[in-house]
Amino acid sequence: MLQQNAEAMPLPRLSAGLEPGPNPAFYPGMTQELPGMGQELDDMIQRSRHPRLLTLDFLTVCSARIRRAYTYWDAKRAGRAMPARSDINPSEIPDLLPYIVLTDVLNEPPYLRYRLVGTRQVQMRGIDPTGKPVAGNHIGRHLAVDTTNEVLLNYWIVIGKRSFVYDNNKFLGPALDVGSLDIGQLHERGTLLLPLSSDGTNVDMVFCIIDVDPA
Repeated sequence: MLQQNAEAMPLPRLSAGLEPGPNPAFYPGMTQELPGMGQELDDMIQRSRHPRLLTLDFLTVCSARIRRAYTYWDAKRAGRAMPARSDINPSEIPDLLPYIVLTDVLNEPPYLRYRLVGTRQVQMRGIDPTGKPVAGNHIGRHLAVDTTNEVLLNYWIVIGKRSFVYDNNKFLGPALDVGSLDIGQLHERGTLLLPLSSDGTNVDMVFCIIDVDPA
């Protein structure tokens, strides 16, 4: 788990051969171990044209399932910046569990690693990425050259800003090859990433819900 201040955490390297190369015009630090949590992170956000929302305006356009996940997370933080993993009680959200992904935030490579992947998530991906790095194993990695960059940027916003990210990059599956969707046509309705922290300061886990249904 993350033991150091998030401001000192380096950006993850993209693994060669897993994804198309990062776009240096968008993310000059994505292939270097740079902090990426201050002005660099803000610059990356500004350069990105990815459809994400960083304000509560997302609640007016997201699905009921995603809205419920946010409401639950918000209640669990109880006035704090973010709740801890121990605050999340699976028995209170059985309807959300198949759609949830928990990702460990590490202070060494691979930096982001899937801790828990819901059954619906496993089904839609065609594989179980539990225990694997996010880079190269995330959903939608078949879509475009910069998809990995944008997925990693979502995580670094959550970690650096200690706040939520709503990704509104809706798409249809499956991939045409051996990509991340291979069980038939699916409709991704939005993704919400939320920070968790055991010490109230450093994000050591990301709580993510991906709303997906048959197309």
